[in-house]
Amino acid sequence: MKKTQVLLTMALVFTAIFILPGKSKGQDDNHDTHKHKHKHDKFEENISGVKIKKYDDDSIVIYIDKKKTKKLSASTNWSTFPFCAKKGKFNGHWAGVDFGWNGYVNTNFNMDFAPADQFLNLRTARSMMVNLNPIEFNINIAKNKFGFISGLGFTLNNFFFNNSYTWIGDSTTLKAYNTVNDKGNTVSTKVNKLFVSYITLPLLFEFQTNAGHRINSFHITAGVIGGLKLQTYQKQRLYQWEDTYYLVDDNGTRVASFYADRAVIRNHDQYHLNPFKLDAAFRIGWSFVNLYATYSITPMFQKNKGPEVYPWSIGITLIGW
Repeated sequence: MKKTQVLLTMALVFTAIFILPGKSKGQDDNHDTHKHKHKHDKFEENISGVKIKKYDDDSIVIYIDKKKTKKLSASTNWSTFPFCAKKGKFNGHWAGVDFGWNGYVNTNFNMDFAPADQFLNLRTARSMMVNLNPIEFNINIAKNKFGFISGLGFTLNNFFFNNSYTWIGDSTTLKAYNTVNDKGNTVSTKVNKLFVSYITLPLLFEFQTNAGHRINSFHITAGVIGGLKLQTYQKQRLYQWEDTYYLVDDNGTRVASFYADRAVIRNHDQYHLNPFKLDAAFRIGWSFVNLYATYSITPMFQKNKGPEVYPWSIGITLIGW
């Protein structure tokens, strides 16, 4: 309440300074004969409990009626103030656009993979992901501060690799072969990534400290997010193309060949990824700043079809509503 009075008073003071009558230099020059008369001009204005009196060109006195300003502040409709709208009901932090990084860890919770799984090595700094969460449903449980959140969203994962391995998913298990030219040299790639998209369904519980104003509230959210895989492909961008390249195993034996007729190669396949996933989810933030983290409870690949790794993601909400 005190802050409101101070802000109101400051606004009125600045208004008075700019709108109260004054004299320009030209007026002083053209009306020197009336200087004495203008010196004693007075001005008085009452605005919502604040009285402003001007005695002369250099003196302004402000009187504040605390009862009236308090009444004005109490009757102010903050629901019309931008970004401070009173929610009036429980409103969670799911809907919006998230941006972050993703990766995966092995059963020892690290990213050091066995020699046979070196094709999993990631460029973590470049492995970025986006969550698009357009739909949110909220159920109040206690005093509009604790509630349940569900909705609908989409997750777009990009796993960028350090090497030029090409994944093959049409065998009984996931295979990955190094790509070489006719001289046996490894073919360098500008981009070598795995893209995976999901439609997601959150089941979250959230606690908020302030149900009245969204920008002055701390919140913490926890739960699970289910996902159904939509699309998967490996994308490679070559430095050189219009040439024949070979896929070789760890022993250097050629197992297949292909002709690269363009710079970008996109291979759509399932790669034995699990069609469903379940992530443990955690969100925390204040006002519109929201951080999130997820860790997959389910392995990335189907059992006995690929390495046992568990995806994770961390990031920040760029836009929330």
